[in-house]
Amino acid sequence: MKKRFLITVLGLAMGSALVFSGCGSKKDTKDSSSATVEQSKDSTTKAAESSKEETTTAGVKVDINYDIANHLDDSYEDVGKAFGDPVSDEAKDGGQKVVKYANPERELHYYGDDTSGYVLQAVSAKAGDLLSFTSDKVSLDDILDKMEGTQVKGLEANDAFLTIGEKGDSTVLFQSEGYYFVVSVDKDKMVSKDSAAAVLTEDRVSLDPADTSSKAPSDIKKPETKAAESTTAKK
Repeated sequence: MKKRFLITVLGLAMGSALVFSGCGSKKDTKDSSSATVEQSKDSTTKAAESSKEETTTAGVKVDINYDIANHLDDSYEDVGKAFGDPVSDEAKDGGQKVVKYANPERELHYYGDDTSGYVLQAVSAKAGDLLSFTSDKVSLDDILDKMEGTQVKGLEANDAFLTIGEKGDSTVLFQSEGYYFVVSVDKDKMVSKDSAAAVLTEDRVSLDPADTSSKAPSDIKKPETKAAESTTAKK
């Protein structure tokens, strides 16, 4: 009788152990599964955040549109061959010729030259076209950084070339690779792809004479006499 009782007790104890063991196993499996799902979610979230950050911090692509800039100082005939038929072609006072194109919209300014006839010295276009960027807006700092541009002081006469695109709150003149650029910026110093912009040759740009550091070489006066030259050297 005692032996049967002990066997029954042992049987019940073993059954309970198996039940608890099974429950624990299921719980562990569930916890492990949940942990795997959470880890997977974290990885996906981090990957998405990393991708977003990479897109945001990848850098803005800005560069000179050489299809335009490379034709500066070229003759009227040579530029015409490269650009094709214009929308209009008009002679202006002061030995100037203005030629307009569409799709993309551009305005080319030629000036009379004694040896080559008319030569291209300024082009007005939208900033996105002239500076080769497709973003809705680019900061002026990014433009100067990517183009290794140096901001210089100019006269208001440069604004006359901003005939294509939207004019902002102010204009900025800067130099890059021997070209001068005028761009419209808003109050936050941002340039949109539709902002008015222009590229000018050194001969055509108007620099502020009070800013000696930004004077073109042709604007710097040399002493006229040996005495003046000697005095200048001593200073």
